[in-house]
Formats: sequence, structure tokens, C-alpha cells
Amino acid sequence: MIVPVVLVLVLASVLIGALLQRTTGMGFGLVAGPFLVLLLDPIAGVVLVNMCGAVSAAIILVRVRREVRWKRMLVLSAGSLLGILPGAWLAVRAEASVLYLVVGGLIVLGLTVSLLGSRYAPPMAPSPVKSVAFGTASGFMAGAAGVGGPAISAYALMTRWEQRTFAATLQPYFVVNSLAAIAAKLLFDRAAVPHLPWQMWVGILVAMLLGQVLGDVLAKKVEVSTARTLMIVLAFAGAVLTLAKGIWGLV
Repeated sequence: MIVPVVLVLVLASVLIGALLQRTTGMGFGLVAGPFLVLLLDPIAGVVLVNMCGAVSAAIILVRVRREVRWKRMLVLSAGSLLGILPGAWLAVRAEASVLYLVVGGLIVLGLTVSLLGSRYAPPMAPSPVKSVAFGTASGFMAGAAGVGGPAISAYALMTRWEQRTFAATLQPYFVVNSLAAIAAKLLFDRAAVPHLPWQMWVGILVAMLLGQVLGDVLAKKVEVSTARTLMIVLAFAGAVLTLAKGIWGLV
């Protein structure tokens, strides 16, 4: 049975993750992922991140579908499918402590590469080969840690992808990416789906919807750069805590 404090923290993680995804176009897995992995069983946490990420992106997609660059999304998704299977295999087969290290390490690595790429990497022209390569990296991260955003964010920054269409295109990409990651984990372990009481599933859905509503309000009052900074700080904090728990479990 999940204690009330854990329930509140899980719902808070989902709400904040959904809010920041609505505001910045990404961030659910980055923000909620580490905390859900810490609060729940690690593989259950990763699968829950994939599930919530798909639903959250689908809700946003309804509003931004006209801004989506579908051809680029399909190429990125094709690359993503190449990386998801090995990532999902790692998530299912790894010991708990190792999975904590994988989740925390991939988030730190992905965010660091994304941030450094935005400052120091020379601009590059988009191409199908590059899209597939970055999509594969994103798929591996989604399969292993429930977080596929940093690799795609780095690609967007290096190709100077305009923020509005990038954020819109991410939504169908995240739907495909997350659903494929769930299917891959179930392929390796049918018990990978989180076993939560139905009241908690209802609470998670309500938290996601509330996060979307609050995200709409926040998007009108706060600059995207400010929301993105908050997302990065929370993601790094959660990743460091997850890494610490993994190291502690190995000692």
C-alpha cells in the first residue's frame, strides 16, 4: 500500500511535469521522471513516465496539431524506434541500483549535451540521417529512463529549429516514442506495468489535466526561457538524487 506522503509527492511530480510540458513543449519525463523512479519501484516509475508522457503529449497535440512538421516527426520517430528496444531491455534487465544510475546519468548527460550544444556547437543543416541519429539516441533514453527529450532538444538547438513548430512537433513524437517504449518493456517483461490502486490512477489523470490548465495560465504570464530554466533546475535536482540513491544501493 502506498503511504499518503508518497501519493502526494507522486501527484505533485505529475502535475509539475505536465505544467512544464504544456509551457515549454517538453519536460514531463525530465522533471517527473527522476522523482517517480525514486518514489516507486524504478521500472514501474519509468513505465509510468512513459504512460503519462504519452497522455500529456496527446492532450497538447489537440491544440497545436496545425503547427506540427509531420515529415520531420516521422523521420525522428523512425530513428527513435531503433533505440527503444535496447533501452527498454536495459531498463527491464538492470538491477534497481543500476537503473537508478541509468536514469539519473542519462538525464544529466542529456541535459549537459543539450546545454553545451546550444552554446558551443556550430549550427548544422537538418537532414534525414541526422534526424535518425538523434532520434535513435532519444529512443534509447526513452526506453531506458522514460526521457527522450534532451537528444531531440539538442538536435533542435543545433539545427536552429524555430521554437513554436519544434514544441508542436514534439507532441506527436512523444506519443509515438512513449507508446513504443511501453510496448518494448512489456515485450521483455509483462509485469512492467505499474500496479497502482485505481484511486491513484484517477489522481494521476486529474493531476495531468490540472497541470495542463495551469500550464496554459503560466504560458501567458511567464517567458518560455524562464519556464525552461525552472525545468532544467528541477530535472538536474531529481537526477542528482536518483544518482545518489543508485550509488548508495551499490555501496
